[in-house]
Amino acid sequence: MWEIIRVAVSLAGVLGLIMLLFVGLRMLNKRVSVIGGSRLRILDRANLGRDSMILVVSVGGKLMVVGVSSQRVEKISDLDMTEEEYVAALAPGVSGNTPTFSDILGNIIGKKKSVELEIPEDTEKNEEDS
Repeated sequence: MWEIIRVAVSLAGVLGLIMLLFVGLRMLNKRVSVIGGSRLRILDRANLGRDSMILVVSVGGKLMVVGVSSQRVEKISDLDMTEEEYVAALAPGVSGNTPTFSDILGNIIGKKKSVELEIPEDTEKNEEDS
């Protein structure tokens, strides 16, 4: 009989300790949380795989596209629009031809590739003279 009471009290003590840790961690997490910050916001995201995604992030009003994987975070590009313009472009019902996240990302990647592939004018002139 005493052994059953001892097991029940031990079980209640362990469950009480778990609940106390749970409540304490929740209170600590609310104080430390940065996600609700006013300067840093994630506006859009697209999962690329199990451990990687692309984010559109607003940092102090400046928009940028960021690639995130389990090993690293890398800035892909800056966006030439304000946060309000981006949110308005994604809002349903604004216009019948609303661009999707993949459309905007394709435009950014296309611009980046065209910049990388541009040949300086001096090089073209030198090739013509030869």
